[in-house]
Amino acid sequence: MNYDMSSFFEDPEFKEALARYEGMVENHTPAYFEADELIDIAEYYTLTGRHKDADQAIELTLRLHPENTDALIFRIRSLMLQGRKEEAQTVAQLISNSTDRECRFLQAEMLISENRIEEADEIFKQVAIDEDYDLDTLLDILLEYIRAHQETYTEQWIDCLHAHFDMQTLPKTNQRLLDILCDYYSMSRRPDLAIPYLHMALDKHPYSIRYWNMLGRCHLRQDQYEETHEAFDFSLAIDDENEETLTLKGMAYQQAMQLEKACECYIRLANVSENKTRAYLALAQLYIEMREHASAISYIEKLINQKSGLSKYERAELHSDTALCHAYLGHTEEGYKQIEQALKMEENDPDMHIVAGRFFVIVAQKSEDSEEKEKNLRNAEEQFAHALELTPKEEQSDALFRIGSVYFDEHNYEYASQYFEQINKEFPEDANDTYLLLAYGYYQLQKSVPFMHYLAKINKEVPDVYATMGTDDSELTTDDCFNEALRAIKEDISKGNINLNKYL
Repeated sequence: MNYDMSSFFEDPEFKEALARYEGMVENHTPAYFEADELIDIAEYYTLTGRHKDADQAIELTLRLHPENTDALIFRIRSLMLQGRKEEAQTVAQLISNSTDRECRFLQAEMLISENRIEEADEIFKQVAIDEDYDLDTLLDILLEYIRAHQETYTEQWIDCLHAHFDMQTLPKTNQRLLDILCDYYSMSRRPDLAIPYLHMALDKHPYSIRYWNMLGRCHLRQDQYEETHEAFDFSLAIDDENEETLTLKGMAYQQAMQLEKACECYIRLANVSENKTRAYLALAQLYIEMREHASAISYIEKLINQKSGLSKYERAELHSDTALCHAYLGHTEEGYKQIEQALKMEENDPDMHIVAGRFFVIVAQKSEDSEEKEKNLRNAEEQFAHALELTPKEEQSDALFRIGSVYFDEHNYEYASQYFEQINKEFPEDANDTYLLLAYGYYQLQKSVPFMHYLAKINKEVPDVYATMGTDDSELTTDDCFNEALRAIKEDISKGNINLNKYL
């Protein structure tokens, strides 16, 4: 179980058996094979992704050797992977030697697939006892729980390892154990625990790009940017064109909001990668975020001009992104063409209509002609109404919030407040998320009573947010005037000069 078979498949004896088997299949001539020969051939086909051929080899095995336990186990696992659990159970009843180690593991796997974890664990516990807590047995059990994403049981079996082995020194000498611990903790909620094991691995394999990238990922998940880049730089020192490392380094800069440096990484990635889609997508989004819309358009056009690699929906998104960039640049006519193309491709998608509405809001905000502004706001409202018609009722709160946020981001606080108020009315369970935005919007509109109403609601229903308002920790710290006004009002409230409760 879990052994590397790749070297075995280079063995001349195996190659001779494989050639005989494939000759038999090609020429439709009968031939006899031992069960082990056919099972090895099935394993080979599985390793190379030829699953139908593997199943055919096992079917022949069972015709020639109907009670062979290993062939039955192979067949059961194949059926389980295909989700054919009832058939797997039927085949399992044909196994006569149910005390075989592989059979017991298989029984446990089938129980895990049915979410009968406690029963599976009883089998594993007995196997561990019977095999005197053999290290490879414990690791096999551990892998079953890791694959099943059973974190609680995984941790229990790691504890079992600690109880029976010196886990301070054993990972340094047992590569399989070390790899399992590195992989598991790297992907778990405790990446900090992976770091010491990754350093052990790197002490043994200092030129392993895989380990350096895993180490960088672990530091990145903990926002330890200096250590993150140090790990990725070691990886790039080994191979300065490694695509995974360049992607991860770009992501690290992006997460730290160092967007220009992120762009440099993705440009390097685009220069070395045959498939440039990932790099171009990242660059387009980064330039949109940086409001360098002309640069964003250039990369979007590269993506659109590609003949493959993107779905219809992804292409529609690219047309809509291009439209927004043109809107910000004042290229209204070109923007219209792009948004029409996006809607033509995904006319029944509510998200696409929200983006179309956003396009018209941007055009309206940039228009100096009042009639033109009103016309584009009407177009926006039509698109938003269509989006809401296409949105299931249970998802409309989110859609309303997104539409309100479009207006809010473009400083149209009157329209924004209407959508946020609609959430308060129709989806009161989601209302808390709108209070701060409504307070700010009414402040900008100089409507003091609704402003004070939402300040009072924040104080009553989300006091943690109220405590930070007007401070450096506020979610709207960029508006100094708003924060200054809040500080003055909160001081009057604390002195008793304003009774906030009367605004509820």
